Amino acid sequence: MEKNSRKKMSLKTLYTSSFGAFILGFCIIFISPMLSGGSYKFEEAQINEYMTLSNSLQIALVKKEYNSEKQFMRMDFSVKESTNEAFISDIKYEINSRYIKDDRKQLKTEVTQINDNYFVVVIKDIPKGFSVLSTTIVPEYVHPELQQYDDLGERSVKLYINESEKIVNKQLKKSNEREFKIEYITFQQNDLKDEITLNEKEIETKKLAIDEIKKEISELESDMQYQTEEEKFETKNNINSYKTTIQTHQNDIDIFVQKVEGLNKKIKLLEEKRASL
Repeated sequence: MEKNSRKKMSLKTLYTSSFGAFILGFCIIFISPMLSGGSYKFEEAQINEYMTLSNSLQIALVKKEYNSEKQFMRMDFSVKESTNEAFISDIKYEINSRYIKDDRKQLKTEVTQINDNYFVVVIKDIPKGFSVLSTTIVPEYVHPELQQYDDLGERSVKLYINESEKIVNKQLKKSNEREFKIEYITFQQNDLKDEITLNEKEIETKKLAIDEIKKEISELESDMQYQTEEEKFETKNNINSYKTTIQTHQNDIDIFVQKVEGLNKKIKLLEEKRASL
């Protein structure tokens, strides 16, 4: 009897110890990061990665910089329409930001709308050691009465920025609207230059393809003197097919050249716009 009692006590002690170890492990794994501000639980917002904001809108973070000395962060956002039904010019954005070590405190934010597709957010009073900054973007119509239905109702995107040396820029300054617009023009021009590079690569690829096809045609023409009439007929058909392919490549080249010319013209027009600001 006494032996069974001791055995029950031993099992009870083992169960209690195991349960206590489980609770301790839970606290270490789940609760501790919340108290210490550990950032590994939060997925870092990636640059130029578009997220769904509504049925007709997508948004991407295109810049994130933090001045640790002056305790503010700058975040730039690009917005694009995913359908033709978006009334993007009638949308404004409410920004709610907090950092994990004091998530009850809503940080001061300034939103500068550069145009319908781009806005800049400056978040103030972010101390060193903030660990993780959460920012919620809430779109809303300026004139909801003009919309057939409010497809932005209760829509939002939440993203996280982990404290890291990668985002620190001690030279980052608080700019005004004009300076933001000038920077945005540079952003546009760089995008256009990237597009020009892609088009120029396509042009070179098409030219290389034409050169290779011309070599093939030359070889076929040289071989024709050693062919029967039936073989010559087939070879001529192949040559004509190759010539058609060359013309197709040449047409593509002409289109790419026109695109490059248009993109270069747009870069110059943006330069004029920058000078007018």
